Amino acid sequence: MERVLIVGNGYAGSRAAEALAGLGRFEVVRVSDEEHPAYCRHLLPELAAGERNPEDLYLPEGESGGPAGKVRSSDAVVRFLPDARTAVLASGEEIRYDKALIATGARVFVPGKLRDLFGQLGNVRSMRRIGDAVSLRRALGKKGARIVIVGAGRIGVLLSEALKRAGARITVVDIAPEILPTMLQNEVAAKLRPHLEAEGDLSVLAGRTVARVATDRENAEALHLSDGTVLPCDFVVLATGVVPNTEFLEGEWGDRADGIPVDARLETRHPGVYAAGDVIRFGTLTGRTEPGQLIVNARQQAEVAARNIAGESVSCPPLFVGNVAKIGSVLGAVAGDVEGSGHEDFRVGESFLRVTMDGPGITGFQFVGRPEDLRGLVPVVLKRVDAAWLRQGLRVSTGLGLVPPFLAEARGWV
Repeated sequence: MERVLIVGNGYAGSRAAEALAGLGRFEVVRVSDEEHPAYCRHLLPELAAGERNPEDLYLPEGESGGPAGKVRSSDAVVRFLPDARTAVLASGEEIRYDKALIATGARVFVPGKLRDLFGQLGNVRSMRRIGDAVSLRRALGKKGARIVIVGAGRIGVLLSEALKRAGARITVVDIAPEILPTMLQNEVAAKLRPHLEAEGDLSVLAGRTVARVATDRENAEALHLSDGTVLPCDFVVLATGVVPNTEFLEGEWGDRADGIPVDARLETRHPGVYAAGDVIRFGTLTGRTEPGQLIVNARQQAEVAARNIAGESVSCPPLFVGNVAKIGSVLGAVAGDVEGSGHEDFRVGESFLRVTMDGPGITGFQFVGRPEDLRGLVPVVLKRVDAAWLRQGLRVSTGLGLVPPFLAEARGWV
């Protein structure tokens, strides 16, 4: 019986393990450095805010500990040697394998300057694990706790929104001039920022960096910013972006800065070793290679990798890229490729839409507004709709976004 080693226990690792175990002809060995079963990381802000408990985040049994068997938790792979078909655990144990799937996801990237400034202070955490969220939750036990979030990307924004509901006093600091700098263009993000700062006790200090940290040797007491602002704090969250977890890999893997390169079969340059999820770069519908994931993408990649591990030869189709941040009743959303030079702005109901074009065809969009106005916009990218058609489709407000115009055009797409 072939032994398949799966390193990682997130969406991709869990789905692949379930698929392979269901075939009944593989010994599936799953290893994770997490102490918890597979869980939904995007719910960590709600756990930190006291709106959920850890067990509420666990994936359904069929995706974590059911037919795919148990996970060897809290024992990280510290060396992965593809030529020797061996993985070495932190405990010193060696695991030999016939085939493997790397699904180790990503972690919060903390720049060297911030690592030097904060060191190992007890009230400074990233927000990538259940333990981080639980630690912050304890700090919120103090009424009006002062929380500083360093980083105004999606993690920082969603966390700050959840903490507002918990009654904390929040300051978000970022070197970028606007929130969500890797998701939305500045002038689009500027339309969403007032919704983040509305209600609760929350302020965004953009275009600033942390210059100095005042401590009592064990905890951070105040952050001194580059413009002279001083922020007293009870807890600091570092939400400064993510980087794929590849540091344990030995041998030649290609450029891993934004994720492990894989082919269309999700196989790395090492035969029999596959990768899926946040740890890889993948092909998109617009022909680009991108890091980062949607949950549905990670699961689809895992299924393709599992099928190829099982002896098939299937390719993963180009995948859709996008992201959403919900602030109160308003959404900030991005989909497709928005880095092109040509763009056009629209009103959709009461919402704002910016589309990016390659020639007349739409390759991506950015959106700020009501969820109902977002309906029908994803097919705009999938079908590379002509901007002229979009202008026509938006002339009449229906309260259903672009759903009626697209239904009217459906026959033309068959």
